[in-house]
Amino acid sequence: MAMILDAFVGRYIGKLSEVIDGEISMMLGIKDELKKLRERTESIEAFLESAERRRHTERTIGIWVKKLKDVMYDADDIIDLCMIEGRKLLEDRPSESAVRHHFSLFSCFRCITFRHEIGSKIRKLNNRLNMIIEDQSKLPKLEPTGQDVRVGGVNHRQTSPEDVVKSDIVGTQIEDATQSLVESLIKEDNKKYQVQGIVGMGGIGKTTLASNIYNHESIINIFPIRVWLCVSEDFLDIKLLKNIIRGAKGEYKEDETKAELKSNLSSILSKRYFIVLDDVWTTDVWEDLLRSSLENATASGRIVVTTRYMNVVRSMKAHKNTEADIHRVQKMDNDSGWEMLRKKIFRDDDDEQEISNLKEIGDKIIEKCDGLPLAIKTIAGVLSSKERTNMEWKKVLKSDAWSMGQLDAELPGALFLSYEDLSSDLKQCFLYFSLFPEDYVMDRDDLIRYWVAEGFVKDNLMEDLAEDFYRELIGRNLLEPCDEDGDLSDLVGNYCKMHDLLRSLARFLIRDESIFLGDEQSPNTNLLSKLRRLSMVNRGERLEVPDVIKQQKCLRTLLVWRGSGIKMVENELFENLRFLRVMNLSRTRLESLPDSVGDLLHLRYLNVSGTNIKELPESIGCLVNLQVLNLAYCTSLHALPKAITKLCNLRCLCLKETLLTHVPKGIGKLKHLNHLEGFVIGHDDRRHAGCDLKELQFLSQLRFLEINRLERIEPAGAPVLANSRSLRTLILECGLFGLEEEAIAIERIDKIYNIDLSPRSTHLQRLEINEFFGTGFPGWMMSPSLDVSFPNLTNIRLFYCKSCPQVPPLDLLPQLKSLRIEKASAIKTMGPEFLGPRASSAATSFPKLEELYFVEMFNLEEWSFGMVEGVGEERRGAPKLLPRLIRLTLNVCPKLRALPPLGLLPQLKYLEIRYAGAIETVGPEFLGPRASSAATSFPKLEELHFEDMENWKEWSFGMVEGGGEGRRGAPNLLPHLMKLKLAYCPKLRALPQGLRHDTNLQELNITTLYDLKEISNLPSLKSLQISFCPMLEHVENLDKLQYLRVELPGSTRISTVDADGQRERLPRWLLELLQNAPAAMHNLQKFDLLCNLPLLKTFLKDGPNWPIIQPIHQVEIRRYDSYIRYTKDLPHETHIKEESEEELEEPEESSENY
Repeated sequence: MAMILDAFVGRYIGKLSEVIDGEISMMLGIKDELKKLRERTESIEAFLESAERRRHTERTIGIWVKKLKDVMYDADDIIDLCMIEGRKLLEDRPSESAVRHHFSLFSCFRCITFRHEIGSKIRKLNNRLNMIIEDQSKLPKLEPTGQDVRVGGVNHRQTSPEDVVKSDIVGTQIEDATQSLVESLIKEDNKKYQVQGIVGMGGIGKTTLASNIYNHESIINIFPIRVWLCVSEDFLDIKLLKNIIRGAKGEYKEDETKAELKSNLSSILSKRYFIVLDDVWTTDVWEDLLRSSLENATASGRIVVTTRYMNVVRSMKAHKNTEADIHRVQKMDNDSGWEMLRKKIFRDDDDEQEISNLKEIGDKIIEKCDGLPLAIKTIAGVLSSKERTNMEWKKVLKSDAWSMGQLDAELPGALFLSYEDLSSDLKQCFLYFSLFPEDYVMDRDDLIRYWVAEGFVKDNLMEDLAEDFYRELIGRNLLEPCDEDGDLSDLVGNYCKMHDLLRSLARFLIRDESIFLGDEQSPNTNLLSKLRRLSMVNRGERLEVPDVIKQQKCLRTLLVWRGSGIKMVENELFENLRFLRVMNLSRTRLESLPDSVGDLLHLRYLNVSGTNIKELPESIGCLVNLQVLNLAYCTSLHALPKAITKLCNLRCLCLKETLLTHVPKGIGKLKHLNHLEGFVIGHDDRRHAGCDLKELQFLSQLRFLEINRLERIEPAGAPVLANSRSLRTLILECGLFGLEEEAIAIERIDKIYNIDLSPRSTHLQRLEINEFFGTGFPGWMMSPSLDVSFPNLTNIRLFYCKSCPQVPPLDLLPQLKSLRIEKASAIKTMGPEFLGPRASSAATSFPKLEELYFVEMFNLEEWSFGMVEGVGEERRGAPKLLPRLIRLTLNVCPKLRALPPLGLLPQLKYLEIRYAGAIETVGPEFLGPRASSAATSFPKLEELHFEDMENWKEWSFGMVEGGGEGRRGAPNLLPHLMKLKLAYCPKLRALPQGLRHDTNLQELNITTLYDLKEISNLPSLKSLQISFCPMLEHVENLDKLQYLRVELPGSTRISTVDADGQRERLPRWLLELLQNAPAAMHNLQKFDLLCNLPLLKTFLKDGPNWPIIQPIHQVEIRRYDSYIRYTKDLPHETHIKEESEEELEEPEESSENY
């Protein structure tokens, strides 16, 4: 980060006062000098916000700020040393013991030496600060901080996840451009490939347009292979090739060379492909990696390239057999800009008059954004934090920060304004993103720990405040929420990304203090700039930091990326980096840390997760300032040094998936610990002692606790979590035990869970009970006052609780959103007790539950909603059962005989039922009593899966399938169902007739329904996939079908179709369907067939089946390595590999997806 002076100095004065008012300053004899330091610092504090803001535009102020920052960094390090040394001296104070007196005498000599050294340093610091204060008088006038300047805190108005990110698709410009480019890209020609460039300045919407094209229905239908590749400025050859192969559903070996991967890619591109190369900076990705692979591919394709630079696309156009078109993205018009601004700031139900009153000023602000969507989004973030008044919006319009865009031609003034509007604390957090690689997916919890370790957050609940900062940055559109793979999301979750233009802004603002070094880059050797933070790519076996940075000896942060080759760190390196506070060496092959790591006395954050580290040196106990120690996934690490219990400021200890034999006794001494993950109880070797549960009694700050190997310890006899009142996540896990000890172990574990591990935190949000072998869930889970004990619990997972016969009354939990029960083999029935007493009243059961999973419930025989399934349930409150449930999965419940009336669930969108082998019929009771009335069953269901139902014979909607169903409400069955999948239901004879009333069903996937005879009268169906349905006789009345995929077995029970024998293996229904396709299915665009080789040959040009496929736009017929590919009006591709008689008789295996 770039130090934000007013925030840094404010925190420093607080730390300084703590030392002055404590015993340390007296013991070191430096109280007077420290008071002078505080007075001088306070004298300039009020002017620092103004200086920080003006340093970019006024050179003399910039130089003064730079000098002051150097002094403040040194001052911070000196106070750190005072606190470290003072703590040691306080621990060594004389006592009655002669031995202690001996040590205290030694301490006296050490104290005298340190007092002289530190006193000298503080005096020099005061002199330097005096000179800077004198220089201030020569500067242009600096204004003291005013009432309206934001110096801290967050805006809580934008933290609601439902409102954080909305669609960026506004106006007609992007839709018109999408349609025009799609038409161009699907136009047939004889080119090997066509390159479409999308060119424009940063933030203008290139990626949004490319994404719109990539997800367009026509592109999806025509191109079987679609790959999206984010290239970035510092891409890696090998990684990029692997990503594109993986995206094309291909495979590769980890040790393949670049040449092998390029050849591999050519062979994988055997079908028409569509590739997006997003954010291309140079032609290297084309010249060195992709051009030859695409030229040697068997199929043709289209490539869309987004770039800021016209020459990138022009270089692609220069090659033969290539056509390159260029689309310049136009700036957003003002009307569309206002529409985007409005969507980002206002709700649909906001007062129209209020919006109208602000439109005139809003239009002027849009004009200043110069048609850049990113600028409009970030300005929307600024306006969202203001009062909705003309006065506040005019302040934004007239802000001087707009003119800062002149500092860098590629950085719009709107981005500077969005940055300047942040509080000083938030500015530091924003600038920290400059240290991450481009397009890097950032984990929220990691960010929070970085910010805390860097000192950006000062509060009793630092992690809570840091999370507020995270949400504020998202609410201001400076961060984009995404999932773990980087796909953008509408909800604020655990991951985020930053637009590359905003990242460029952050780098620009910190260029004198921090640096990111990519491959083979060297830092600027300007020794006038002291680099405090280094983020770098390191490919060698040794961790190497540039000499110029080691010589400066002032580095505070070291982040290493792509360091998979690093095996060692030399002692000498840490000797030159003694002021490090943050160090991330994760995912390297590091095997050990040198002893000199103990000299990094200022270190707050150490991450060596995912390394090959085998042991930690005892010297790690010297890191008394360490707050975060991440050892997750260090599978070669089996023991921790005893000295780890000396890390008195540790806040986070992560041991997840680290195969430790034990954790040293004494963890309870780490009073500040709030995140303890993978905590191993007991010892693998019973002759030795490890930690017991009693240690947890002293950890009152815990927010996250995961305990493993609970079967190894004895009960403490008292609630060990009684003091952990802030606990938010609790994960309890047992391991295996010997059968000869089973009875004793069960009795012991029951006591431990019932008494010792009873949580007392009303803040608990997540609870996991894993591999629990007690006789029943603990009493605190079965309590009728569960809602009082855990009012904030949102997520529960109960895994392999094999002896618990009854589920707790979880319906009582008012905030529960996700419930997952797995391998609960003792549960045989779930009746009204699962819904709780509310099920028989007008109260709501599971009022907030959104996701429900029952997995591997091997003995579950009955699931019933109880009384509400009888007459009059709607009067009794049936609609209030699971009112917000969106997703329901029943997976591997082999004894479940029937399904409850799931059609009653008003918000259910996704329903999956798999491996329910005992179910024979699914009748009207599945829809609920509404099926016989005008009410709607499954009113919101969009996707339905029935898979591996080996005894399922009948699926019926009951009375509504008879006469008069229109009057009786049949059209209200499954009104929004779009996707239906039926897989391995070999005895199911027919689809319910009521499906014909489903006016939204667009995708039907049917696999291994041996007795199914008919698929017909589905008016909205666009995609039909059929695999291994040998008794199928009729497929008809599918007027809107666009895609048909059929997979036939190698041998079939279908009789000969006609006398010539050429089509004897083509089912009659398929022959009739294809013959009638031009008239009955005039929308059919694509046909895929997997069949045996003799049948495939009948589709060759001039073969008997060639006329059948000729009218279809795109066809692929395949048998293992043999194929026919045909695209209308283009030469078709064929490859026939002859097979032995044995191979010809082999049944074609089902593909992975069906």
